Amino acid sequence: MFSVWLAFLGAERASEFMSATAMQAILAALTIAICYSGVRAVKRRRFDSAALHIGCACVMAGWLWGQHTIRTATSENPAKGSMALVDGDVSDTLWTGTQLTNYVGRLPFSIRLERFIIEHYEQNGFDREVGRMAPIREYRSRVTVTEPGKAPYVANIMVNQPLYVCGYHIYQMSWGNTVDRFRRPMVYTVLQFSRDPGLPLIYAGFAILFVGVMLFTVRVFRVKKPEAGRDAA
Repeated sequence: MFSVWLAFLGAERASEFMSATAMQAILAALTIAICYSGVRAVKRRRFDSAALHIGCACVMAGWLWGQHTIRTATSENPAKGSMALVDGDVSDTLWTGTQLTNYVGRLPFSIRLERFIIEHYEQNGFDREVGRMAPIREYRSRVTVTEPGKAPYVANIMVNQPLYVCGYHIYQMSWGNTVDRFRRPMVYTVLQFSRDPGLPLIYAGFAILFVGVMLFTVRVFRVKKPEAGRDAA
């Protein structure tokens, strides 16, 4: 019921509600209680129940850890932000806002956009007839990453295939068209950066939950062996 209520609130209002200090304190207490129940289940050798409780506690603890990272982020150590680049741009600065005009902070590494690539499906006859461009199959940013103390290296950032650098996941967020100061058309890419140290704990929690569901299923559908006394009778 609580999840349904949050869904009716909408993503933005639900996020604000869950980010409130009082709500996170309640969730922290609930996480401790669930973890304690999991430990008790281990002592009773109810490993399916233990896995379900501990897995749920790990997911909640990972989310709380990520929220703490966002709250304590500074301009020297930002947690989230984006940057818009055109071919040849180099940046280590994150921004936020609808037009990416609000300064967030600086990264411990820099990104150079070598080329933003858009690939289309093969144009069919109807597209050619109406003068319409074929649908986009894929777009990606080919970047050079420069980390302190390391040689620069080239990598591709694509939708659903983020790049991981110095604790940050770099996502291909969007792209668009603009013009330079000479009014020549240009294409820009928007990369989103996110630092969430609690994410591995969330993944581990889901894995433990899966094990718990499997163990619970085995216990429920397990066929009991007939007792020796009945066989003799």
